[in-house]
Amino acid sequence: MVRLFGVDIPNPDVKLEETKRTKKRKMTRLFGQEIVPARRKSAIKKTRSSSPPLSPAPLPFPLVQMIHSMEGKDLLFVIRKILERSDTAIHQNRFFVPKSEVLWGLLSEAEKTAVKGGGGLGVVVVDPRGGKYDMKMKYWKSLNMIVLNSGWREFIKDNELEAEVDCAEVWCFRAESKLCLAFNVKRQLLPVINI
Repeated sequence: MVRLFGVDIPNPDVKLEETKRTKKRKMTRLFGQEIVPARRKSAIKKTRSSSPPLSPAPLPFPLVQMIHSMEGKDLLFVIRKILERSDTAIHQNRFFVPKSEVLWGLLSEAEKTAVKGGGGLGVVVVDPRGGKYDMKMKYWKSLNMIVLNSGWREFIKDNELEAEVDCAEVWCFRAESKLCLAFNVKRQLLPVINI
């Protein structure tokens, strides 16, 4: 069937065409001309590849106050990540740091050795409310990623974080030469699907 000016016209000349992706698409002939229907665009927003980089949101006052009380120095934005189900699963107790090379570049040689070692590097993580958590930063060679764990579960519970709804902005600073991380968490109005 072809709809022309609001009228359905039966069309015996409908045939199928193979495309690059080997999906069959219907083709129709109209006045001797082949017409191929347009592809539908996906309604899902591609967050990782199509979104322009955004500047980080201002840090909440309790977080800034805690960094100041710790005499934090050299505050630097590291990454932004929409939390995934694996990040918020209580039984997994870990947070994957995407683009680990950014954070890796901020570590001293001694810290890199500790991160690669079995015990990991002890870091203090500050949440948006100013709460402090002791965690371990480890390097998982199998995934080539830096991971935060040993305290992440409490961080998730206390801040009531949700997968695909909360966006974490991670900042790095030093307090008494010790590496510390600050998390600013923003809740999205609609869930975002990572592709």
